[in-house]
Amino acid sequence: MDRRQFICAALGAAATLSNSRAASTGHFDIVYPRIRVGGDVHAAFALAVLDVAMTAANATYTARQEEVVMERGRAIAELAAGETINLHWTSMDARAENGLNVIHIPIHRGLIGYRVFLIRRERQADFDKIDTFDELKAFTGGQGLGWVDSAILRNAGLRVWESTYDTLFKMTQEGRIDYYPRGVVEAFAELDARRHTEPDLVVEKKLLLTYRSDFLFYVATEHEALAATIERGFVAAYRDGTYMKLFNTHPYIQNALAQVNRASRKVFQLDNPYLSEADRKIPDEYWMR
Repeated sequence: MDRRQFICAALGAAATLSNSRAASTGHFDIVYPRIRVGGDVHAAFALAVLDVAMTAANATYTARQEEVVMERGRAIAELAAGETINLHWTSMDARAENGLNVIHIPIHRGLIGYRVFLIRRERQADFDKIDTFDELKAFTGGQGLGWVDSAILRNAGLRVWESTYDTLFKMTQEGRIDYYPRGVVEAFAELDARRHTEPDLVVEKKLLLTYRSDFLFYVATEHEALAATIERGFVAAYRDGTYMKLFNTHPYIQNALAQVNRASRKVFQLDNPYLSEADRKIPDEYWMR
């Protein structure tokens, strides 16, 4: 290699290193779907986890909402198109991962897969009589359009009616469906926010469905540097304890755990056949036991 070739090679290596450093410590403009009315309490924890990860990665960023509330299917499509949003947090699902950058670390340590039921208050006596999973099959649950949870419940043999997120609360309130399964961290916060619109709804006291599931960060196709930064920071936040400090002190998590009374519930464990291989390989340390 002559001197000119050596200098060109050195400059090329320096540029690669510089670009790598910029990607790891640079500034990112993060855009996510608009939070639906009443959903701020859910978004607060995911955004706090994002902040912990970006801070641990020594990256600066701004985060803002797109103008439109998006159901899950549209948000995934918009990420693939890469023209409006570049980040979304939603359920792990092998069918949604193709072409996207996915950070395979559960945001809530698996608590989205711990499902309690929203029911009408006077229906508790009916659910008290359920002792077997087959008995639960006589009831009709509701889940959101395009949610992987609908497929998981149907795969287990349960009857599921699909509609929009908000409509399902009304359907439960009006008795058109028997129960609306929600993650334990979602259920109590949602009822608090809906006391005036669905005053007869409560969290059912006896049963708990569990399956391996949680929200992951999904990043748009052309934003590999952002995905790599979030993942590196999330891992670092676990290692230095900042993620667990957040998890163990955040009201969204701790208020739900205090109210759910897991030890007294009959647990039905379901399979989740919609996990990707990467989902199945997530280390145990990232899951709540």
